[in-house]
Amino acid sequence: MARMRVVASLVAVFVTAMGTLGAAAPTAAAGTGAGVGAVSAPATAAQAPGCSVAEWQADFRACVGRLSDVGAVELGCMKAPVPGAPDSGLAGWFAAAPPSAGSGGPQGIYSQYGYAGYDYPAYDASCVPDVLNPQGAFESTVADAEFMIATAVIGASNALRERAWDPGSMWAWADPLVTHATRAIYEKVFSVFGVLTLCVVGLYLLWRSRQSDMSSAMTTAGWAVLVMVAVTALAAWPVASANLADAALTGTLGVVHDAVGPRPETATTCDSPKPDACDDKRPPAVRASDTATETMLYRNWLRGALGSADTTTARKYGRALYDAKSLTWTETQKMRTNPATRTSTIAAKQEQWNKVAAQIKTEDPEAYEYLTGVKGMERVGAGFIAVLAAILYAMFDLTASLLVLLGFLIFRWAVIAAPVLGTIGLLRPASAGIRRLANAVVAAVFNIAIFGTGAAIYLFAVDMIMGTATLPGWLQVVLVWLCGVVGWLLLRPYRRITQLGGKDSSAVVGAAGGWHRRFFRDVRDAAVLNAAVSVSHRDRDRVQLLSTDQTSLRPETRYEDTGVDAPAGPPAAPAQAPASRPETGPATQRRGPTRVAAEWSPPEPEETPTSYAVYRPDRADTTAPAPPRVRAEAS
Repeated sequence: MARMRVVASLVAVFVTAMGTLGAAAPTAAAGTGAGVGAVSAPATAAQAPGCSVAEWQADFRACVGRLSDVGAVELGCMKAPVPGAPDSGLAGWFAAAPPSAGSGGPQGIYSQYGYAGYDYPAYDASCVPDVLNPQGAFESTVADAEFMIATAVIGASNALRERAWDPGSMWAWADPLVTHATRAIYEKVFSVFGVLTLCVVGLYLLWRSRQSDMSSAMTTAGWAVLVMVAVTALAAWPVASANLADAALTGTLGVVHDAVGPRPETATTCDSPKPDACDDKRPPAVRASDTATETMLYRNWLRGALGSADTTTARKYGRALYDAKSLTWTETQKMRTNPATRTSTIAAKQEQWNKVAAQIKTEDPEAYEYLTGVKGMERVGAGFIAVLAAILYAMFDLTASLLVLLGFLIFRWAVIAAPVLGTIGLLRPASAGIRRLANAVVAAVFNIAIFGTGAAIYLFAVDMIMGTATLPGWLQVVLVWLCGVVGWLLLRPYRRITQLGGKDSSAVVGAAGGWHRRFFRDVRDAAVLNAAVSVSHRDRDRVQLLSTDQTSLRPETRYEDTGVDAPAGPPAAPAQAPASRPETGPATQRRGPTRVAAEWSPPEPEETPTSYAVYRPDRADTTAPAPPRVRAEAS
């Protein structure tokens, strides 16, 4: 009986199991007909043959094609983001497709996508209205605003650098202006009023010749000829003159940028039969833009989208996710040329996003929470880091690019202003304007050379810092900022700007103070100056009074020895009374001040009372020596 009960129990369990499997079979069949279930799809995706990290980084499109499709049942109300254009948004105001975008070879994120895709979509949370989830919507909005500021700063820095290092594409619009303005001023101003200035120069030479000043006359004539020849040459070839300076400086800077600028990349594999098809054709400025965009924007965007930029999930699926929500320059051009391809291009991008997101949900649920916006404050923190890094990076880069652009602009304005200033500058005593113009041009040449080289070294240091994987992210940002501070301290951009106008930088800085401090300082200086002038006038009057009414006989030549008799001879004439001084009374005869020649005379020996007696045998009376007589001039 016991055996029969065991057998009956086993049969009952078997029948129950078969019934359960039979009931589940129709459900599975129905689910297969409708689409992939919520549980079966991730399992299928996990069982699909995947790519390694290196394969994802080498060709992510091929790896996306190996992922399983996501059915409509699983997607439900989830909507993939619509991809953005490279020149959209605030940063798109500065964006332009680089010439090397479609030339093949290594391409960076900026060279392909511009500034597209730097925002956070509400994926998998779109089924919940914003009214029910206001915190997540607000946090994503704040993060998007932060990335808008960061992309605008990086966009301005990249745009100015590319134009500063390539003046041919920047100043093409100014060539007609320089040509017409220079020739019009030369014909209407210099050709008419320059003749009058030459007449003044001739009269000036005649006047100097009457003074027998041959050297000054020749200098004035040579200066007039030099200015006339220089202005005429600039008016004949205005654009060529500016382009000649551009070519000389850009050639020098090109050598410096190739030597110490951002390093070109080398393609690991190349399928093209052409030998140079896979070479890096990006100019140094575009390579620097790729480095700045990837390190300052893309990595921080990954930190907010997947939680980190260095995890395996980020290194495998980060580029595929970014490509799914961003359009390349080539795709954008095709869509604008042929609008019929827009729908298919956007649908393919959205399907790619859904595939990669489903794979991330299976492999890394924590990263999927970042992707869906559950951890919204982390997105806000990533946006703040992006803004801070962009500002610290762009401080020196923007300043250097602006000074280089200002130098090239000064060349063109100098060509236009040369005929005006040269009209008066023909006369050498009135050549201050043309001299200042020449000084500004020379200062611009030095500024372009100095800051072009400094920017190349700075970008090379940034490339080395960001390419060192052992450095943490915060330390990379700090080191980039310190490199910019060192550039400011060594090159002193503000002083260079003031030197362009021929001004003293210290005077400009002092003039920036308060007006009241300058006013009282001028008052004090004027008081000290008046006191010094009054003292100098009083000393001069005293010298004049001492020099007037002097007799021809000097006091030290008088015979005043009291112990020796005067020699025999005719009686001396009575001494005349000294003339009255101007301050004591009117003088009978006033003589003008006499100029006494300055000469050195030995000091007079100090007089001491006589302490001896002279014995004279031939005289009977002897008297004691009288005290020394006090001179009139000592009283």
